[in-house]
Amino acid sequence: MRNCYVVLSAAMFLMIASCGSGGQEVTDLHQQVELPQLNLVLLDSIGVELGDSSYVFGSIEGLGYTQEGNIAILDRMSADIRLYSPDGLYLGRAGGRGSGPGEMHNPLCLFLFPDGRMGALDPWRNGLQIYSSEEEYEGIGMEVQNNVHLYPEVVSDSSFISIKTEFVFDEGAAPVAAVFVGLFEMSVEPEVTYWRVEMEVDFSILADLAQKYLLAVSMAVDTTHCIVYLAPNADTDYRIQRFTLDGEQLTDLELEVETIPLTADEIRIEEEFIRMRLTSLEGGEPQYNVQLTDPLTHRLPVTDLEISPDGNLWARRGAEDEPFFDIWSPEGELIGSAVLPGVGPRSRTWEFEVCDEGILAYDIDPELFQKIYLIGIAE
Repeated sequence: MRNCYVVLSAAMFLMIASCGSGGQEVTDLHQQVELPQLNLVLLDSIGVELGDSSYVFGSIEGLGYTQEGNIAILDRMSADIRLYSPDGLYLGRAGGRGSGPGEMHNPLCLFLFPDGRMGALDPWRNGLQIYSSEEEYEGIGMEVQNNVHLYPEVVSDSSFISIKTEFVFDEGAAPVAAVFVGLFEMSVEPEVTYWRVEMEVDFSILADLAQKYLLAVSMAVDTTHCIVYLAPNADTDYRIQRFTLDGEQLTDLELEVETIPLTADEIRIEEEFIRMRLTSLEGGEPQYNVQLTDPLTHRLPVTDLEISPDGNLWARRGAEDEPFFDIWSPEGELIGSAVLPGVGPRSRTWEFEVCDEGILAYDIDPELFQKIYLIGIAE
């Protein structure tokens, strides 16, 4: 209940901050006065480096709150969805490593549906494994064995938005690798495509493709206002694309931000993350070069997009050493910010989930043991 309270308090704060002004007047005002800022606070964490296996994580592939208010975490190494109370107490799990019904081999992403069901996409087990809110196996909800959907944002009980790849082979032309973001109705082919990039297949630079597009497109969906947000992070411009659910493009969100070069150590960590991520996607060592030939040299302007309970967009600035989110209204106005001070530069490799019940984060740095951070709003 505490997490729910602090997030709702933040929603009320931002609603007050954004009421009573027209668009142009608000823009002019923002140029003259400082916008309101939320201060986040670290409440607790889940996870240990050694000890009880229920609290040791090998490779977190997704997390969030269930409809019952518990925390669900997909771990690829243990091939299960673990459930924890809001206070971090282990409750049980769905799935597990094996070849029997409901067991998994290499799950890659987590689905949490509005009706309470949970899902884990495992192409080595024929697709999306579905479990009830009571952790019972219900079967395969979508058959997928290659070119899997990644980083799904659930829209409804039967639809989601995700990144996907495909290879295009046209007679007389070089093969093309494509990365795109689409709306899927429990299907392989998208109903709507919002963004797409293509490049000729070159097995010596597939890691570059992964870094610049496959693993560097932040996205979020506001199901209340039916807005899809995308931040393709292939350059140093702060630009967030917006679409309606049916694909109509809206005005981009843009800011002038400082450009920060990556250090040699940051580039090394990024290369290791790309190598490990491609290895996990292939279920073993890929049969192609996973070394970067043209690594990114600057911190990405936007590294995470989240939707708060009131429908505002939280966009994390990649140039900051500690978590800093710009907060945008559904109408496209910059109305505030949120910061999490005191957690140090390690937090640069945190992934966030902003939910109705609270804020979660976990570390994706391959050199550190993983844990889940429970975050609230400072009173």
